[in-house]
Amino acid sequence: MNKEEYIKTLTDQIRCKMVRPEVARELGDHIEDQTRAFMSEGMSRQEAESAAVKDMGNPVDAGAELDKVHRPIMPWGMITLIIVLSVTGCVFQYILNNRNIEAGGDGFLVQGRIWFTMLGIPVMIAVCFADYTRIAARARELMIGLTVLILLGGLFSRHYINGTRQWISIPGGWSVNVPLILMLTVPLYAAILYRYRGKGLAVVVKSILWIIPGCFLAWQSNSLWMACTLFLTYLVVLALAVYRGWYRVKRKAMLAGIGAFVVALPLVTACYYWFFGADYQRERLLFYLSPALGWDKKPHEMVSNGIMYVREILGNSRMIGQGSSVPDISDMPELSDYLLIGVAGYYGILVAVLLAGLLLFLLFRFLRVSLRQRNQLGMLMGAGCSAVFLIEVGGYLLNNFGIMYMGNYCPFLTYGGTGTIVTYVLMGIMLSICRYQNTAPERRTAGSLFGIRRPVEKM
Repeated sequence: MNKEEYIKTLTDQIRCKMVRPEVARELGDHIEDQTRAFMSEGMSRQEAESAAVKDMGNPVDAGAELDKVHRPIMPWGMITLIIVLSVTGCVFQYILNNRNIEAGGDGFLVQGRIWFTMLGIPVMIAVCFADYTRIAARARELMIGLTVLILLGGLFSRHYINGTRQWISIPGGWSVNVPLILMLTVPLYAAILYRYRGKGLAVVVKSILWIIPGCFLAWQSNSLWMACTLFLTYLVVLALAVYRGWYRVKRKAMLAGIGAFVVALPLVTACYYWFFGADYQRERLLFYLSPALGWDKKPHEMVSNGIMYVREILGNSRMIGQGSSVPDISDMPELSDYLLIGVAGYYGILVAVLLAGLLLFLLFRFLRVSLRQRNQLGMLMGAGCSAVFLIEVGGYLLNNFGIMYMGNYCPFLTYGGTGTIVTYVLMGIMLSICRYQNTAPERRTAGSLFGIRRPVEKM
């Protein structure tokens, strides 16, 4: 059996087609190295290659062993937890919405959430089975295409809701939330940075330039919070790539510069609100920065109704069961932004803590799995998706603790079609990274990729 026949027979035993080309290349290199070692002992080329192939062992047995190692593994535990959180979020939204209507309120737009959830879960599974590594090959084109589509949509189909410019109308009577769509740029940005591996200082300029489109479009859509979230997430992704030594730059100096940007972000945001924001935004900023205002004081117009409502519920909640004096739910400003506090008021603080804890556990689990990826593209994309969700959840918890109001999105707890579908797409990417962690091909570097050691030349 010659080298080509041996490699084909072995790779045919591997069911995952994604990994076959890389295994074949690795085997070919291994056989070639061993062939040269035998030739150095005086064998002819044909004899040396036959001996090298023979040393590899039975191709069927070797292929079966590699198939066990390089096989996609479905992360069923994480999928189950996602479904549990999805159903729980829908149930609590439905129950609290009915309570609001029964109390004389107008209710909230939660009915569509169930249908989008039912659509989003199959989308997530489909993305999970897709090869996420293909994104790297077209990441720049996808980023440019998404940016152009949003710009054109803003020019010709801008849809204003409550005075905001966050919506683009699409055929069929639907509207797309631009800031939430921009969360899809996070894995694209990670894939772009992946393609810059091994380059020098010029990568800094390019990386910063790729940050601009997402942040600009979010800011143009009247979503300063999403602009800050994306900016911070991009910097986290860039810092991780620098920390892993992808680029020929001074790591400490560049990481220090990224850290300075992160520290400066709150100051720049506060200055923007103070000098260019509306009156209510300046009043809210004064409240956040004033140490004289305590928990029990009510500084009239300086605190939004939402913050006061949250603090009133927290002050009357019990650990288990409905609070002693829960405020009228018809006065709740926005169920989507305060679902956790509604759960705490009607079902107990422990139930709300458990719900938030499960969500954080899922996201930190994704982050942990991503950081341990062998495939560097998967590592960076997974870490970026986890980071953007963690930042959003952090802001959502601040809303529900009564500390400040940011009006940000939270996966599984916030209603809306765009956010729901985007959530499941990003979750699908992270599940795909988990599924293919033993099979996703990596650009070849020094050393072995598939557990086949390089032969040591005989002396």
